[in-house]
Amino acid sequence: MIIGTVTSAGDLPNAMVMARSVKQNMPDSKVVVGIIEAKVPESALRFPCFDEVILMKDLSSISNSNKFFFQYTVQEAIRSCKALLMKHIYDKYTAEEIMVYLDADMMLYGPLDELPAILAEHPVVLTGHFIFPETLDPDHLEDVRKSGIHYSGFAALKRHAEAEKYLLWRSKLSAHHGYYDHEQNRFADQDWLDISHHFFDGIYSLRHAGYSVTSLNLIERWNIDQIREDFYVINEQPLRCLQFSPQFQLAAAWIDLGKGEIYNELYNRYLIEVKELERSNQRLSQWSYGCFSSGEPITDETKRIFLKNYYENPEIENPFSLSNAYFRMEQENTDTSIMPIPVPLVKNAPKQSRKIQVRKTKARRRRLHAIRKKRIRRNG
Repeated sequence: MIIGTVTSAGDLPNAMVMARSVKQNMPDSKVVVGIIEAKVPESALRFPCFDEVILMKDLSSISNSNKFFFQYTVQEAIRSCKALLMKHIYDKYTAEEIMVYLDADMMLYGPLDELPAILAEHPVVLTGHFIFPETLDPDHLEDVRKSGIHYSGFAALKRHAEAEKYLLWRSKLSAHHGYYDHEQNRFADQDWLDISHHFFDGIYSLRHAGYSVTSLNLIERWNIDQIREDFYVINEQPLRCLQFSPQFQLAAAWIDLGKGEIYNELYNRYLIEVKELERSNQRLSQWSYGCFSSGEPITDETKRIFLKNYYENPEIENPFSLSNAYFRMEQENTDTSIMPIPVPLVKNAPKQSRKIQVRKTKARRRRLHAIRKKRIRRNG
């Protein structure tokens, strides 16, 4: 079995803890780490639990790394590189039959013994945020819609034509759909992930209480017990992997004292491991792709403008050489909320039709502005 994960230099200690837990529970497994930085941190090359460390920008599947990383925030870039890393693993490690993706902030508490038998029958295994329908009520449906059905931090695949097609499809989505949609309060590719079982045969949704335990689903995974040292069960099923997000401790606060203490102890032990690795390894506070070449931080607004309107523009090969002011100026010059990719003007186009188009654009802009003002007053 081979495990893949994607991380930035800032979250490298989390990936180290995850890799160490893999080696402790499955010592024969390999761990491949994809780094979304301009260069590999020295500490990653020295860490003994990493079997391979690669720069995501060097993968052939990313044709223009400057454009690819410019469009995303660090968390969006991590999400967009998951399938790309797994495709690299699939193509390179041809002797491996089982490949698993785990987010860097996950930790293993036991071997993934259930996967081989399931993958013998299904080429792709995903996990859901929620697995017990009786634990949900209509009040939680909005949270389910925002988070999605499937959890993007876990995926298991076997060497199979259908799994390869699935990876190619997810990789294509990564090119432009890994961004966070603030209007919908969810990642743009989550809808596609949730309906992936309609497009591919053999996708299996693993309903096991011990897999992909997160702060979001503690509402149904609260029933944890410690059987012996370092062996835990949830609803009598072995705890396999748990994601420690910053919200985890708060999410566990409502659980009754005994079981809540177990989760708190696991979380605190995890934090101690991460902090020890932070002290022994230089932690980079600034992401390689978070600033222009001048050192000016790239705003989220600039990233959205570039993604929607300039990614396909061949005149901009390296957006890092520009500035926030450049993109703001370009947007203001268009006098529209939606800025098209520049196209050559038709020389003989009637002047009147252009004036009509301008008036329509301005009218649309005014309507959008009025709608936004009403929304602000209503929510204010």
